[in-house]
Amino acid sequence: MSEKRVKLQSTLSGREFPFDIIEEFTADGESLEVVVPEITGAKIRSGRFLWERFADFLPFSSVDSGLSLGEGNTPLLEAGKLLESYTGIRHLLLKNETVNPTWSFKDRGSLFCVRMAKEMKEKITATISTGNMGNSLAAYGARAGLNVLVFVPAFTPSEKILAMNVHGATVIKVDAPDYSLMKNKILGLAKEFSLRIVSGNGPIRVEGYKLTAFEMFEQLNGRVPDFIAVPTSACGHIRGIFKGYRELREAGLIERIPKMIIVQAANNSPVVSAIKQGKNHIIPFSNFKTVAEAITGGNPAGGDEIVQKAHRYGWLAEDVTEEEIIESHQIFARAGFFVEPATATSLWAVKKLRDQGKITPDATVVLMLTGSGLKDMDILRTQPQSTVESSLSTIHADLHRILNRNN
Repeated sequence: MSEKRVKLQSTLSGREFPFDIIEEFTADGESLEVVVPEITGAKIRSGRFLWERFADFLPFSSVDSGLSLGEGNTPLLEAGKLLESYTGIRHLLLKNETVNPTWSFKDRGSLFCVRMAKEMKEKITATISTGNMGNSLAAYGARAGLNVLVFVPAFTPSEKILAMNVHGATVIKVDAPDYSLMKNKILGLAKEFSLRIVSGNGPIRVEGYKLTAFEMFEQLNGRVPDFIAVPTSACGHIRGIFKGYRELREAGLIERIPKMIIVQAANNSPVVSAIKQGKNHIIPFSNFKTVAEAITGGNPAGGDEIVQKAHRYGWLAEDVTEEEIIESHQIFARAGFFVEPATATSLWAVKKLRDQGKITPDATVVLMLTGSGLKDMDILRTQPQSTVESSLSTIHADLHRILNRNN
């Protein structure tokens, strides 16, 4: 067990649970959160790895570098003139999580999930995924010598399943009328089978996502952005980033916390719709279709916590139509960033919020680039193509015509 006397606490009612319980949510659906003792006295240490430097903030006394695939150390970049002009935001930054080992932000959480499996001396672990998390846990499980099960909905594309299989994971395709129903059903099997089934909003995975906040704290030399826009589905990513900044403030290392921007597709916006309507509970979505397949949780477990945090801390929330997602994807590509459609939602969302006056032009805004475009190639069919058919006999004339057209 962890040497720090770490516990879990339900995020709405404050009930306490042991750190080693196998379930990720309370019986009545509340998220669980890791509570690290004496966080107010936490300090940044020396160390090669981020988890060494911020060890005081983490539930594990140490992390074996042999479990890592080199996640993190992702660039925090100036967005550039095209994206700044498009959004109307002068200080726009991009946190490029697409360069993680399996090309998405999930890798930070997967490192801690396999660390927890090792802590509990488990030989098998499992997850539920539409793609990114299954790929990530399969890779990290292989690295850690664990057997991995990945439950996927029946509609999951074969290329995503192959990316899980290549690491030796067993993929279980589940036919269900709704992904959220499938997810809740499978999570409910954890205790019966003594199988740790990790989700996108589990407490240990969230601890891995905290590292993103710590990394940006270092990259900005202690400065805090005004807003961080996060494409949101299971809610763990936004929860982890916020928790990281909240704990930095509790430790006295920063004076304020950035406001989160919750971004969802309009066709599936259970969290954003609730916030916009002033409700305290998510509005479940079902039987929807969106190109942003990575954020398809229509009834996310623990989503009420995010809704209530948004009201409490003044977070912003915006949804994006299918047409807006496709256009944003194209604009990102023209700026040099090939992202998955779910990532593209954030660009138009902050543009809308800027147009509405909810974000000022001089605010510092970070967009989380959550996943690579290689994760979802179908959207390319919606984008204009520029391919010229040529031959050795016509290449001279073709090149002459192309160069004249582009001058």
